[in-house]
Amino acid sequence: MNITEIAENNVRKAEKLIREKPVNSTWIERIFLMDDAWRAFEGQPQPIMMGNGLAYVLSRCSLPVDPDDLLLGRFAEKVPDEAEEARFLELLRANRLRENPIFCYSGGHITLDCAGFVEKGISGYIDMAKERLERGGEDENGTNFLRGMVLTYTAMRDYILRYAAAAEKAGKPDAAAVCRNIAYAPPQTFREALQLLILLFNVYMAYGSAMVACLNFGRIDDFLLPLYEADLAAGRMTREEAGAYFDDFSCKCSLHLGRGEHQMFDGTEPKATGWDRNPTFDSPTYVDIGGYSYRTDHKSNPLTRLFAEHIHPKLKNPVFITRLTKEDDPDLFRLLCDKARQNATILFYNDETELPAFRSLGIDEKHALDYSMHPCNWPDISGGSGIVGGFGGPVPIMLLNLFAKRRDFSSVDEIIAALSEQFREEVRAVCAGYRARFRGPKPASDGMLNLNDVFIEGTVEAARGITNGGARYPALYGQIRSVATAVDMLSSIGTLVFDRKICTFDELDDACKDDFASRPDLLAAALRAPKYGTDDEYADAIAVKLMNALLDVIDEETVNEKGEKDVLSLNTTITDTWYIGQGAGMQATHDGRRKGQPISENLSPTRGVNDSVTALLNSVSKLPFRRLHSGAFNVRLRKDAVAGEEGLDRLCVLLSTFFEQGGIQAQLTVADTAELRDAQLHPENHRDLTVRITGYSAVFNDMTRNAQCEIIARDENT
Repeated sequence: MNITEIAENNVRKAEKLIREKPVNSTWIERIFLMDDAWRAFEGQPQPIMMGNGLAYVLSRCSLPVDPDDLLLGRFAEKVPDEAEEARFLELLRANRLRENPIFCYSGGHITLDCAGFVEKGISGYIDMAKERLERGGEDENGTNFLRGMVLTYTAMRDYILRYAAAAEKAGKPDAAAVCRNIAYAPPQTFREALQLLILLFNVYMAYGSAMVACLNFGRIDDFLLPLYEADLAAGRMTREEAGAYFDDFSCKCSLHLGRGEHQMFDGTEPKATGWDRNPTFDSPTYVDIGGYSYRTDHKSNPLTRLFAEHIHPKLKNPVFITRLTKEDDPDLFRLLCDKARQNATILFYNDETELPAFRSLGIDEKHALDYSMHPCNWPDISGGSGIVGGFGGPVPIMLLNLFAKRRDFSSVDEIIAALSEQFREEVRAVCAGYRARFRGPKPASDGMLNLNDVFIEGTVEAARGITNGGARYPALYGQIRSVATAVDMLSSIGTLVFDRKICTFDELDDACKDDFASRPDLLAAALRAPKYGTDDEYADAIAVKLMNALLDVIDEETVNEKGEKDVLSLNTTITDTWYIGQGAGMQATHDGRRKGQPISENLSPTRGVNDSVTALLNSVSKLPFRRLHSGAFNVRLRKDAVAGEEGLDRLCVLLSTFFEQGGIQAQLTVADTAELRDAQLHPENHRDLTVRITGYSAVFNDMTRNAQCEIIARDENT
């Protein structure tokens, strides 16, 4: 087979693995090595223990090499035998899996500074950490932090060299040479860069991470372009070979996945591998492609097109954050839409709305242009930010808390004003803590090293971790969640109480507390009130007013008395799937939602209120997205609506119009309700059916029945 055929075969094997890997497949080797390392270095300062512990694991772990590997980067995984299962369960009972002090601080959810590693190489980071250690000036905690950095980088380099030896032994001298090169110098070729990234990914995900870790590699089409073009110019690689290497990169990003779906797993069926058997069992891995750039001409970046062509819809990873601009090639956009309608894990983001939001933070232009998202759709400043706290939450709960204190409102505007002042109290308190921690004198080192710290710009020089002053951009999350339910509550109150005057606020509020049991008339009226997501002017005007009011509070409280923006808040509407559990614990709400039912998800409308995708997109696009930094929007479309060339034309027009109107994000699931129901009854006929959760995909057959029913309940748009 030639290299392209090998890559195609590798993709087929990866697709099959995702669907057929045993549910109880376990990272036994990692689990045992990690525990042995804990015992070997217990009592050392944590950064030293982490560096020595990682070296212990990486010097002993298996280094599998498959004859078809174009890039190296596998790890041991198996169904445990009886003795292994017994030891595993013993460690689980003793809490030695989730509390290992060597690795338990590294939970991912971050965009790595991969551009920096490609530029400097692992050897460059070793030298940088050694030089900073020799320069001194730190207390014992800071010195230990730097010593741990040196040990960790060195362990990574030695792991790469071990893989070189394993490749040589397996009869792959070219792969061995690639590993030796990147162990001692920055990557000089496209293949070397991909190899470095996948081995660093392996260190993080397979050996160094705690539970639920997930990552974003950043703008790979951007920072890999010079190496790609140099390889083509020198005749070292063809475009087809580059595509084959990227295919294998994608396959390697999928190897760590277990079976099942974690966010809606309720423990009712043995269909999920779980975090204990596989600490990253359903973790998405992101890459960014497209968008404005400070490095390249975004209108003619050949890697964007190449990577788009090599998106494989049946692979769950990598997840492609696809940044769109008004200057994009229409043929490229059409290609991406075609992949999306095949249920490839593509998350469209609109640079025309995102960049103004990131620029408003006052950050460097190059970092604004390098904005990113980490799983699951949470905003990042690529390679340079770390999340250090947050405020806000589900707006419906905020409203209920307000109504528990006060009922004497005369208008919806008065409610929004009161809600804003309640929100201000929380935001002001969080911002005060942020200023004390990050805007005063340099904080004393807390002596903790997190694996995330190893991959973020600025931590070596600062001799501090991300949350201890080491990140260039320590950030808060400003969370404005479950917007639709909140808007519908206010719309119902405005319609029933203030406009039509068919009840008082007290009567409607009491009916909610009673789950409308004694007032079915008010339930019916509330359900008939205007709803967000239907392109209704009344409801949408409330949505805009509510969002702007809360964002005004954030803008005002993140500016100091000198008028300087000194608190960095990344504003988001993401709910993940928390909306299910949060709704389960809530009383009925003023929009007619019954007690215990889910509140609204991400940017989506209340379930059941929308049957027109055009109306839905029109409603959502009215929100003030140039003030937000992320906002997931799940759209489920019928297959016949996007079938054939006419269907693809329709999809392209829908999405392009949505983004031209100011929409921030869209992620598609193309499946019919009948198809989803049939998949519950006859899973053998729907093995490849995937659905979007929040920023990642799930194989429908691997979800519990309750989770499947939740997906089916999401509106199908026409």
